[in-house]
Amino acid sequence: MLFRRMQRFSARTVRWLIASLLLLACVLPAYCKELKIEKFVAQVDVLPDSSVNVSETITVHFIGGPWHGLYRLIPVEYFTPQGMNYSLFLKITRVSDGSGRDLKYESTRDRHYRKLKIYVDNADDSVQTVNIQYSVSDALRFFEDHDEFYWNITGDQWDIPVGNASATISLPVKAKNIRANIATGAFGAHGRAAEAEVVGNGVEVHTTTPLAYHEGLTVAVAFDKGAVREPTALDNAVLFFRSNWPLGIPAIVFVIMFWLWWTTGRDPRLRPIAAQYEPPNKLTPSEVGTLIDDSADMRDITAAIVDLAVRGFLVIKEQTQEHMMGLWKDKDYSFILKKDRAQWSALKPHEQALLDGIFTMGTVDESVSMSSLHNEFYKSIAPIKSAIFGSLVSAGYYRRRPDSVRAVYLGAGLVVGFLAVWGGGMVSRALGMAALPFIIAGVLGGAIICGFGWFMPAKTIEGTRALEGVLGFEDFLAHVESDRFNRTVKTPEMFEKFLPFAMALGVEKNWSSAFQNIYNQPPSWYQGGSFGPPFFAYGFVNSLNAMSSQAGTVFASAPRSSGGSGFGGGGGSSGGGFGGGGGGGF
Repeated sequence: MLFRRMQRFSARTVRWLIASLLLLACVLPAYCKELKIEKFVAQVDVLPDSSVNVSETITVHFIGGPWHGLYRLIPVEYFTPQGMNYSLFLKITRVSDGSGRDLKYESTRDRHYRKLKIYVDNADDSVQTVNIQYSVSDALRFFEDHDEFYWNITGDQWDIPVGNASATISLPVKAKNIRANIATGAFGAHGRAAEAEVVGNGVEVHTTTPLAYHEGLTVAVAFDKGAVREPTALDNAVLFFRSNWPLGIPAIVFVIMFWLWWTTGRDPRLRPIAAQYEPPNKLTPSEVGTLIDDSADMRDITAAIVDLAVRGFLVIKEQTQEHMMGLWKDKDYSFILKKDRAQWSALKPHEQALLDGIFTMGTVDESVSMSSLHNEFYKSIAPIKSAIFGSLVSAGYYRRRPDSVRAVYLGAGLVVGFLAVWGGGMVSRALGMAALPFIIAGVLGGAIICGFGWFMPAKTIEGTRALEGVLGFEDFLAHVESDRFNRTVKTPEMFEKFLPFAMALGVEKNWSSAFQNIYNQPPSWYQGGSFGPPFFAYGFVNSLNAMSSQAGTVFASAPRSSGGSGFGGGGGSSGGGFGGGGGGGF
């Protein structure tokens, strides 16, 4: 039995040893795989046109394997103090090996970096030289008293040490008073493990100790103005919009919305306007006021009250109430029904809806005070407006209801703006860009859609012809006292008949002035006012305007919903400037 136990133990031991050896065989090469940057040498040429040519020569030791090459990350997106973007416009000119042979590479965007994936043949267990050449058009900074080249030579995002780093910065021959400052270490550090020397029209820099994990070499070179061309205001504007390209989105939205308005949102062209002595097509004051501005306003609804009073459906009674022994007074109004609900069938739907909103019983002599409609009548406003628009659409004056068209574009503007801000935030994070340009673009784009939406309701040919009649009728009402209308037979009946239309069109004072000596008796449909004697049409219209204004306020009032609770240093740092980044192997 002891022998059998030893056999089982030996078998288990052998199997365990074999598995361990296989695991070690798989893991050991990974531990042997290593990458080292032995040298990082940069040649930087600052040109008179303010562009910069950079040549990076990187000596790489590939230890173990398998290795396919090297990748280099170069930052190209930066933030301004105002929260906007500043982009480096970098152009790769060549990637080659130590013998000058071109290497295959892929250039992609990885967050705020330009990522170069450089393929190196037979990289395993070898020392290779990779040369990267590129140009940057906007790497200089310009101040009032000097210009500056502030550049992160190696970058501080290498996941491996850099044994030795050096750089030669050549300036234009006109550069004067050259001075240099250096920094080493991690991002934001102020280490001085490097030396810099001004030589001729340039600066030579080299490290004095190896750069550890995520450490870099940064140099700032300043020189007097005049050595390079400073960008003009136009150049800076172009650079700003290239860096903050999302700000161009609102311009695109504007062009699209303008095209939509031009093709579908414009009314047909108006013909010359001739004076009209009647409202066209038996339109009511509410329809006339709506047709002229594509909007059913409270003025259009209150004008309908006066029109119904003139036509005998109701009486308006003005009541003055005194307070504190006459120290101040306020007015209320009563509406007294004179035709019962059975007689409303001849009225248009919006007029019936108006009477329904005021009178509950619908019986003759029913009296309703305006104050009692406070926080009540608002329920009837939407049906009244809907009936006005419905009547105009049914008559063929609009293809679609103006309020619906505006609501669609308003909703679209809000949705587009929200999605642009939300989606822009995601895109900005993915690209390593500032979010502010995307937010501005989203808000402006949505506002443009909403703004154009107000002008998008379009009349048909029939609607435009009706509008021509309304404009001609408005001309008559506003200028009836002029010489060309002096031969018009003016009667008190004409004044009352067209007064509601003048109120809807906002020309009631002009209309009343033309009847000062003609309309000199208060009407039977308006009671209780203090009109004299003598009675003046102009003063009477002022009283009607006061009634209409108060009615508009009372009719639109709505109860509030319940609210919530009432409680409720010196000389630069490593990683600064442009350039930098890092890299690694793959």
